[in-house]
Amino acid sequence: MKKILLYISIALLIFSSCTKEENLEVDMNKYNTDQNVQNDLDRWLSNNLTVPYNMDVIYRFNRNLTDVSKDISPADINKVQPVMEAVLNLYLKPYEKVAGKAFIKKFCPKQYVLYGSVSYNSNGSVTLATAEGGRTVVLYDVNNFNVADVEGEAGVRRKVRTIHHEFTHILNQNVIIPPEFAAVTQADYYSDWTNNTDNTAEIAKSLGFISRYSRSVYTEDFAEMVAHLLVPGQVWFDNYVISAPLSAQKKLRRKEELVVQYFQDAFGINFRTLQAEIQSQLKNIYGAQDPADLTQTFQAWLMGNKVNTLAYVPTAAHYTTYGISTTFNTMWTNFKNAVNTQNPSGNRRNPQNMLLTFTSDTTMTLRINSTQFADVVATDYDFRMKIDPVTAEVVFTKVLPEGTTAAHTTGKGVQFQPYFEQYLLPYFTNRVFVASWLPAGITNTNPLYRTYAGFYEKGTAANYFYGPIVLK
Repeated sequence: MKKILLYISIALLIFSSCTKEENLEVDMNKYNTDQNVQNDLDRWLSNNLTVPYNMDVIYRFNRNLTDVSKDISPADINKVQPVMEAVLNLYLKPYEKVAGKAFIKKFCPKQYVLYGSVSYNSNGSVTLATAEGGRTVVLYDVNNFNVADVEGEAGVRRKVRTIHHEFTHILNQNVIIPPEFAAVTQADYYSDWTNNTDNTAEIAKSLGFISRYSRSVYTEDFAEMVAHLLVPGQVWFDNYVISAPLSAQKKLRRKEELVVQYFQDAFGINFRTLQAEIQSQLKNIYGAQDPADLTQTFQAWLMGNKVNTLAYVPTAAHYTTYGISTTFNTMWTNFKNAVNTQNPSGNRRNPQNMLLTFTSDTTMTLRINSTQFADVVATDYDFRMKIDPVTAEVVFTKVLPEGTTAAHTTGKGVQFQPYFEQYLLPYFTNRVFVASWLPAGITNTNPLYRTYAGFYEKGTAANYFYGPIVLK
């Protein structure tokens, strides 16, 4: 009978203050493994799991129900009900509500075996759970469970993520994973997944994997994708994806599509409904909160190539209402005056406004619109744009040679180029900016929120510029 193991590197458990020796050091006299008189916990387990779900929960220490070659400790009786309540609230009930009782009866394991410590492995990893033959789940590390710590390594999300990972294996034993899934990152699976040099978290992410462990084999990759989408949730997943390289983003999104499709095709389950139900239970029962949604930040919109233009028009009313930085305004005024005063009065070019056009997720064209007599003269300069998806830091670099459009040709003229290079070019290229929803006066309760955006200098927030944005 095949045993499917969920491993996690010890390095990922550094938030725990317990050593291996502390986890295994227990007073066996407290556990009374030979006394099977029914107690309040037994009655709770019977009423909430055994009777409604035909599910047996074994928490009294039985050395023969796990690998006898490994050291293991018994479950703390005070942790058993909180753990199984989480299983009930965040796994059984959501599946029952979305998929129905018949699904639960057919596919859910009929036995849970609980142990207090993790099971330590020779390669530096530990075992958090096993699913055997689709009927039994062995759940380790019960004694570290902290119901009040929703997000931590010993908390609710982490424990339930393990449950969903294992149950996904059970589902996969009934309906196989589509071959298309393995093909997405086929060349990059790596059996030595605990290797801290060749498989760091960042390397795994850059290759399109949701975790280090998911890189071990495609079956674990699929289970990790399901567990992360259901338990950390969609906002967490979207943040993870957007902080990955573009090539990895495409792979992660394709895997997400295949997971959603698998649940619908194989079991008639709307994965998004299941996901929403689990997230609702996490929030309503355990007080969980979503992380800040990085997909709704200005840098995310830029990286997603959603933004067409950002306009700076000095005479616009919003600068009177919300202000503009002195440093930027001084730079713009000096540039404008330098261009405006170089020619005879009848032939002067008078810069009126500035338009940033984001031609891709990595390029930007800066256009200066000027008046000359009754005409408007456009002057273009091209920049490369590098954005850090996490910090929102943006670096602009001038593209050379200039483009060949009429506006680029004008930009190379003596009326503009020297003053562009004196004022605008150093302003944009000699500092690191941070993309943000600016001005600060437009808060997230204002209808104008996310209709204005801009950039401020890293470390000098008082130096900034902003304007209304137009989306593609």
